[in-house]
Amino acid sequence: MYAYRRCFWKQTVRFKDKSGCGAMDHVRVHPKFLHSNATSHKWALGAVAELLDNAVDEVGNGATFVSVDKIINPRDNSPSLLVQDDGGGMTPDCMRQCMSLGYSRKNTNTTIGQYGNGFKTSTMRLGADVIVFSRCRNGSVVTQSIGLLSYTFLRKTGHEDVVVPMIDYELTERDGALRPAGDGLRKMVRTTLDDWHSNLTSILQWSPYSTEAEILSQFNDLGWHGTKVIVYNLWFNDDGVLELDFDSDEHDIQLRGGAKQDKGKPVQAQLAQQHIANRYHHSLRVYASILYLQMPPGFQIILRGQPVAHHSIANDLKFPEQIIYKPQIGNNKDQNKETSVITIIGFTKEAPLINVHGFNVYHKNRLIMPFWKVWQDNSSRGRGVVGVLEANFVEPAHDKQDFERTAVLLRLETRLKQMTVEYWNLHCHLIGYQPNTKAGKARKQAAAPPPIDYPAPIASITPAIPLATPPEPSNSADLPSPATGSRPTSSVPITTRSSVPNTEWKPEGPQVKPEPMDFTPDLSKRPSSASVSEALHRLKRQRVETAANNSHPTIPEEPQTAMADTNMSTQADESVLLHLVEENSQLLAKVADYEHHTRKLEQQAKELELRLNEEKERVVKLQQELERLKMSREPQPKQLVDARKDDGKKLTVDTGRIADTNHGVEAVVSGTIVPGGTSAPVTVPKVVVKVEQH
Repeated sequence: MYAYRRCFWKQTVRFKDKSGCGAMDHVRVHPKFLHSNATSHKWALGAVAELLDNAVDEVGNGATFVSVDKIINPRDNSPSLLVQDDGGGMTPDCMRQCMSLGYSRKNTNTTIGQYGNGFKTSTMRLGADVIVFSRCRNGSVVTQSIGLLSYTFLRKTGHEDVVVPMIDYELTERDGALRPAGDGLRKMVRTTLDDWHSNLTSILQWSPYSTEAEILSQFNDLGWHGTKVIVYNLWFNDDGVLELDFDSDEHDIQLRGGAKQDKGKPVQAQLAQQHIANRYHHSLRVYASILYLQMPPGFQIILRGQPVAHHSIANDLKFPEQIIYKPQIGNNKDQNKETSVITIIGFTKEAPLINVHGFNVYHKNRLIMPFWKVWQDNSSRGRGVVGVLEANFVEPAHDKQDFERTAVLLRLETRLKQMTVEYWNLHCHLIGYQPNTKAGKARKQAAAPPPIDYPAPIASITPAIPLATPPEPSNSADLPSPATGSRPTSSVPITTRSSVPNTEWKPEGPQVKPEPMDFTPDLSKRPSSASVSEALHRLKRQRVETAANNSHPTIPEEPQTAMADTNMSTQADESVLLHLVEENSQLLAKVADYEHHTRKLEQQAKELELRLNEEKERVVKLQQELERLKMSREPQPKQLVDARKDDGKKLTVDTGRIADTNHGVEAVVSGTIVPGGTSAPVTVPKVVVKVEQH
């Protein structure tokens, strides 16, 4: 035997050739096919989702939960993965079909699985070995089946075919209750008793349980029916550690190498890191929360003892809009009419702070492509635009992480690109970007409603969201789509417009260009939200009563078909109300932006006022300092002069001027004396000056 390293992507183990040269009487499946077949799963969490799908498919058989947890392998104390549900379980024949390749009985429109390959690929992608316990009740007969699909067993024993040891028991029901393990059990022998014991021996040798009592004890918590899958000898990554991380979060199973939360990063980087579009890559709890468009009633996913809260991506969108897409599947026109898909598109609530965009495409309620980036552009166009739709008209790939690349899918991708660009051009101003003026000129004021009497005219404002086609005569959010069944798509308030781009409805009457953000809409002249809601409710009730008289509700394919409907008055009223609801939502958004802008300006005014007062105080201080500087530069009294005339009179001289304290006269130093009461100059007698310094 060759050296063996338990790393999934480096399985190069060679098997001994025991095939011989004789002719084969059947097609053989080599054990290496188990590994090569499992490589269809590039992502380990996608393999776990396959096991969750099997449990969800059992809802019709009474399943109420699926539990995913970590358990310890009693043989070597290594961690193992447990997936358990309380579905209908598997009979001995169903157990053998489950272990077979390509066999599937899931051919209904509600089941997710269809290829008969998911269990083998998912379990072999997660670990080298898996053991399955299943109990099934069919009337009064209760069976227990055990199957072992072990890559380790096949490799080490040198088998050239995929051999799966399996054993079955039949329980004896007494007094309406199952007997304890080992009491009332009967071995169900399909070939010989020796073969039955040989299978049991292989299971005890290569499974985590070494005795029959330990094997049977695994049924104790299954009740009357259910299935338990234990994947052990889990794969390592390239660093030699387990690929599944059970330690980082005790209530989650993560993939190693995921981004760790760093509180030192900028707020914008933290928001992007914590967004669900980036977290689902490495967190099973986050991925399971968005895995299904609608969680089946009464069913829950329990991850490591804690229920997984269902998360609706559509409820996270702001400014949502609903677009009806009618895919072209074939040349049959009737078939195309029966298929319509409702796409909910909007901005993620963190936009424009983070660059998250893409469409979440579901198939039969199961998420196939999360945040599919159909639009790739180096500019900011399309930033934050997220959509949700259920595309049952395209076939998923075997790993359920992509769709088959068919012409139908390519047309869908092209249409989703157009939706992204159209939505961005019409709504980018709502998140702070400059509106697309070219798009605005190309689609001037489309979808103007018929005139209606109101207390005040509404011609002062045009719709914030112009429609490419006339408003639909019915609220498509309430109509079940043939592709989606009767399942509601979303509970968020949305506006509806058709996705058929080949016809443009020209509005009648004068169109007034909307004012910029500096106006305050007068909402007092518009009908209240309660009256609009009441009218919508009344029209919906009328539409339901009208639809009850028809074989099925129809969605108009062309604007001309809608205008030719018999109930034109109801359609016109509803189109007006839908237009008003749409317009009101945009007005409220503008009011909110206006109030935010006003608060911002008020805050700036307060800051400027504080700065102005500070500057005034600073100016006063500077003026005082300037006065002190001027005083310091002017000539100061430097000396006092004691001057006496010849007649003995005392004079005081200060800064070039003298004053006679006895006779009240002033004199200049030049010697001219001006008497206090006269203006005639007087010649000063000879003065003797004595200088005293102060």
